[in-house]
Amino acid sequence: MFYDNRNLAYDIRLFEEEEIRSSKVEAPQKKHADKPKKQQNTKVDNKSKSESHSVKRIKRRKNNFLNISLAVVFAVVIVAVVGLIIHGQVQLTELNQQISAAQGALEEQQSLYTQLEMKVDASISTAVVEKYAQENLGMTKVSNSQKEFISLSEGDKVELTMSDNDTVFDAIANAFSSLWS
Repeated sequence: MFYDNRNLAYDIRLFEEEEIRSSKVEAPQKKHADKPKKQQNTKVDNKSKSESHSVKRIKRRKNNFLNISLAVVFAVVIVAVVGLIIHGQVQLTELNQQISAAQGALEEQQSLYTQLEMKVDASISTAVVEKYAQENLGMTKVSNSQKEFISLSEGDKVELTMSDNDTVFDAIANAFSSLWS
């Protein structure tokens, strides 16, 4: 099947411009035309040829202008899209830098907080409080001579007071409270 198509000739007329093709197409028609007709219509044919040729040029110009304008619009759209993408990337980079700077500041503040917390804990320790009391306030530790012992020979005593205004509800509440204690 492949070898059957190798003898086909290429039609080069497809790649020629329209002017050359139109002149080649009109040439065979002129050969068959009558000579007297040719002499009479020469001026008309020249005018119609020039008019059709100018119309074709105008059409080509319009098509060319349309193609150029479409290409320009397409290029502008492409440039705008690329510009928007670049702008978005720039904003992302700036935001990432701001986030990085904020995280660095946060870590620094957390470190400072830890240091201050350790200083406060160290300043509130019992040894520091005792030292401050001895040096600045003139206080001393309690000695055995300063201690007084109290003894209760009779034991612990509890006094209960009963109010005369107790209601039934107070008695119930007292009963429940005595169960819980």
